[in-house]
Amino acid sequence: MYQAVKGSNLPLTDASKDRIRELAVFYRNHLLADIMPFWEKRTKDDIAGGYLTCFDRKGNLTDENKYIWFQARQLYMFSAMYNRIEKDKKWLDLAKWGRDFLVKYAYAGDGRWYYQLDREGGIQKGTISVYTDLFMLKALCEYAKAGVSDEDLCLINETYDTLERNLHNPNFKAIYHGTWSPKYKRHGLYMISLIAAHCAANVLGNSRTRRLIDHCLEQILYVFAKDEYEALFESVGWDGCVIFEPEGLVVNPGHTMESMWFVMEEALSRKSPALFDRAVRILDWACKQGFDEMCGGIYSYLDALGGVPLQTTWHTEVNASWDDKVWWVHSEALYALALVAVEKDSQEHFDRFIALHDFCQKYFFDRKYGEWYAELYRDGSPKLTDKGTLWKACYHLPRAIMMTANLFERYTQNFIC
Repeated sequence: MYQAVKGSNLPLTDASKDRIRELAVFYRNHLLADIMPFWEKRTKDDIAGGYLTCFDRKGNLTDENKYIWFQARQLYMFSAMYNRIEKDKKWLDLAKWGRDFLVKYAYAGDGRWYYQLDREGGIQKGTISVYTDLFMLKALCEYAKAGVSDEDLCLINETYDTLERNLHNPNFKAIYHGTWSPKYKRHGLYMISLIAAHCAANVLGNSRTRRLIDHCLEQILYVFAKDEYEALFESVGWDGCVIFEPEGLVVNPGHTMESMWFVMEEALSRKSPALFDRAVRILDWACKQGFDEMCGGIYSYLDALGGVPLQTTWHTEVNASWDDKVWWVHSEALYALALVAVEKDSQEHFDRFIALHDFCQKYFFDRKYGEWYAELYRDGSPKLTDKGTLWKACYHLPRAIMMTANLFERYTQNFIC
């Protein structure tokens, strides 16, 4: 059972402010010394172009296929490293390497992108996933921020227009890795659309993206998030109602926390305390549900009514048990908690962050070979030690570490001890 951590509703202590100063240095070093070198030295495919993304614990290649949603995520990450961490040409070169391959081979036309290519760029799976389109939009917009050229503006416009049209179409079925159903609409689609449109605003302008962002915020905060259950549901009926079946009762604490930092970033850009506070409230629901007070870390998924979670088709496909500890859940939660701690001057959320930080460094971080393990069992023992899989690449972890480092660095520069 969740218990409020010591320091609830209190401001950050001087000791915590000093700890943030130390963590600002730690997270930058963790990114540059422990995470990115694993990818920098092996992800570039010098033979065929693009990126190689599947590696075992030691960094041996396990799959040569090009999964475009991961090619896009890594294009975003290398662009972001250049834009947000250091203006080192190596990051821009890596970004351009991926961008050139994607534009040449992965674009299907009419704003859609293929899901999977072989190593040389041959089509293996077509336009089956709107998430590929969303991550390509985000990636091309981050790459455009580097100011190299405006050559992708037409692609960005086409992709954005098609996405907006498809998001409003209840019969649009290309939502792999989700399963389309006439019964459900999915939180993940609105969640990723929100952050993609938020990034696109830097290129297309707020007036162009505001309508889509507002729609996603309304759906996430007031349709999928249910105050009466204190839970954000992964799936609801098209009428917005809860469906009392195993799939309809799934809550994913990691998705909730990731979604809420997307909302908080939009709230900060709008200077909207009310929007930020709504996100904090929903994040706190995820903390109450998701933190494993016995073993540490955060559960993979749960039943909204407190029952024993049953595996859905998706969880069976990825061999996920409800009490597993998954890398992306923890990395995204780190940034979400850090953001609340800093913006709300909250000792409670900082204490939560520290507990999670300690868990991740003890169990996820591979001190011998670098990067983080993909999955742990509930007790923290490794379940999947691979560093790149069909579901893991250079994205969730480095993005969260990058943003946490930047957040703590800004805070350190601004507070007066």
